[in-house]
Amino acid sequence: MSKKFFKLIFVLVLMCLFFIKPASAVIRESKIPPDILLYKSIQTWRDKSKNPWQLIFYKEIRGNNKPTINLRLVGFPELFEFAHPQPLTIKIREDLTVKVPDIFASDKEAFSPSMGQYDFNPIIERLETDSFWLLQLPLKDDESSTIKVPYFIIEEWTKIISM
Repeated sequence: MSKKFFKLIFVLVLMCLFFIKPASAVIRESKIPPDILLYKSIQTWRDKSKNPWQLIFYKEIRGNNKPTINLRLVGFPELFEFAHPQPLTIKIREDLTVKVPDIFASDKEAFSPSMGQYDFNPIIERLETDSFWLLQLPLKDDESSTIKVPYFIIEEWTKIISM
C-alpha cells in the first residue's frame, strides 16, 4: 500500500479522535408542583429474543421524604404480561444475584399488564457498574424474558441515584 493511503487513514483517525464527542447520558429532571422533583432515564432495549422493552429508571423526591428509586419495564401490550407479585431478578455478576420487590403487587388497578415496576431502594448498596446486568423479567404463564443491560446504562442509573 502507498504512503498516501496510510497518511489518509492516519488523518481520518485523528479527526475522529478530536471531533467526535462521546455519547452522554440523557437524564431528565422534572419539577412537579408543589414539591416533587423527578430524575429519570428512559431507554429502549431489546431482550435476548430481540423484543423491545422500555426501561424507565427514576428517582422521585417528595418534599423532605426519603426518595423512591424505581425501575419500570414496559413491553408491548398483549404480547407480554407480568406475573405480579413476583420480584425482578438481577444477575449483577456470576456470584451476585439480587431480587427487587414488585411495587405493583399491592395495587393491581395502577398498572397495565405489560408493565412491571420494581423498588431499587433495598439494593442500592449492592449495585455495581463495571459490567452488564441480566434482568430476568417474571412473566405470566411460566414465561420469562432476559434483558442484558450494558454498563453505560447502569452508570446512568447510578448518576440518578446520586442526584
